Amino acid sequence: MISGSTEAGFEACLRRNKTSESVRAMDRIRELQKRLRRERIDLAIVMQPRDLYYYSGTAQPCNLVVPAAGEPLLFVRRAWEFVIEETDLAASQVLRGAGLPEIHAVLKSRKIPEGRIAVTEDAIPAGIYKKVQATFRDSEIVDLSPLVLEQRMIKDAEELQSICRAADMFRYAHQAVLEFLRPGVTEVQLAARVLEKIRENGGESIVRNRRWDASLPPEGLVVSRANMWKISGHAMTITGVGLSRSLPWGASGTAIQPGDLVILDMGINRQGYHADIARTYVAGGASSEQREVFGQVLAIQQAILDKIRPGIAAGELYAIAAAKAAELGRFEFFQGFDEMKGRYIGHGLGLELDEPPTLDGKNGACLRPGMVLAIEPKLIIPGFGGVVLEDDVIVTEDGYRLITPVESTLFEVFPKG
Repeated sequence: MISGSTEAGFEACLRRNKTSESVRAMDRIRELQKRLRRERIDLAIVMQPRDLYYYSGTAQPCNLVVPAAGEPLLFVRRAWEFVIEETDLAASQVLRGAGLPEIHAVLKSRKIPEGRIAVTEDAIPAGIYKKVQATFRDSEIVDLSPLVLEQRMIKDAEELQSICRAADMFRYAHQAVLEFLRPGVTEVQLAARVLEKIRENGGESIVRNRRWDASLPPEGLVVSRANMWKISGHAMTITGVGLSRSLPWGASGTAIQPGDLVILDMGINRQGYHADIARTYVAGGASSEQREVFGQVLAIQQAILDKIRPGIAAGELYAIAAAKAAELGRFEFFQGFDEMKGRYIGHGLGLELDEPPTLDGKNGACLRPGMVLAIEPKLIIPGFGGVVLEDDVIVTEDGYRLITPVESTLFEVFPKG
């Protein structure tokens, strides 16, 4: 049974929400509705938690129904008290509703068109997709994902502030490496210290990824020695080998030795928004070869940054980076090697760690102000190791703003005392 949102205290709870948050939620929904009408879609059903949070202000178990015209309806499946405390939508827009048949009944009673219904095909399980098909038998089911992800690419002022705060937390992870990196410490021991610093300073314990098969340790990737050129998993380059075959990337039990290169590549989730930053360290003094390779990665990074501006194509940034690597005589090891060579130099950031646009050679999408990008060139050389620089930038009206809080240096870390 679906009931209205008139429980005692509901109105008072909603009044506690900031007016600006409610306006922002409805602005986002109105923009989505414009996109639906442009694509001749009658209705969107938003289920994926990050998308749900973006449009409604809550990630609790709900289904958000957005018609191409008219008011949205948030159907609450569970955790009603949390939802009424959290959501930015109006009381009249929130209903109890356990499943798709109940949603279908309400839409019928309100005469809301159901000819073409959109769901995020990249993010919902096949079982749920089949339930949508079975419930809305007379509707055409189409993909909502491109419309949502395109809208989410451009961040508003509050989102930009949230991402900046997430990026600023890397200073705690960096400090942990400076304090605890020394010969004899294992990768996983160092990773534990990094995670401790992030968590005690407000970092979330989950790094959100949209891909169904993507998962990362919350402390990111802490990698040293030969593990640097052992590349595992999808869409990654320096990965480490992890603790078992069940998650074969990230920190392992390998002990760090004097003179080893060590990488910290960390996705940070603070209050739902992500940063993604990497720095390279040496356990002791750096060799001349380590300094040379670091200087080459720094040159590639600067070549990319120098070209970031609205209007440049994502694929062009990759081409610039690849050309610089070739000029330096390092293209063979740029973004990996052989069949594990990556063909990208960065990606978008936001409510998920890896968002559009992907900065790969095939992407013709142009940068726009308000995008947030992680730029991550690297050289991975078997027998030597790897060097990574990953910086986060906001695309501005005339270029970019760097939001990484730690300088671009090859950090030499000597034992204390």
